[in-house]
Amino acid sequence: ALTATSCMALAPEIHPDENQPSITGFVGDQESNPIEHIMVTLDWGEGIEGNVLYTSSEGLFKTVIPESAIGTEGFVILTLTDIDGKENGGEFSTLTDKVMLFQELADSTSIMLDYRLTLSTPSENIPQS
Repeated sequence: ALTATSCMALAPEIHPDENQPSITGFVGDQESNPIEHIMVTLDWGEGIEGNVLYTSSEGLFKTVIPESAIGTEGFVILTLTDIDGKENGGEFSTLTDKVMLFQELADSTSIMLDYRLTLSTPSENIPQS
């Protein structure tokens, strides 16, 4: 029981978000206005569980990069999908990006990404009658 207590006492001093490499991103429209509720799907590649995030009202998202994803061939595929239709200012086109995760990342704290989504063309959004 004593060891469990001492482990618990150490826990608050560990700040994984500060010490682990992370990806921080901004998603905006063509005028750089933030877009909220954009679904950000991260595919880290073989053998690593992907994750799904949603942008905040400031258009931001953040995730920790799994240690096993960093390496000479490491990359993550991000897919930005507008899931709430016109509620966030329009129906935005889906965007996919491939971001390299080099070994040097193990020393750095964060990758900053910046995306601009375009509105879907009217032909894709035929009003339902």
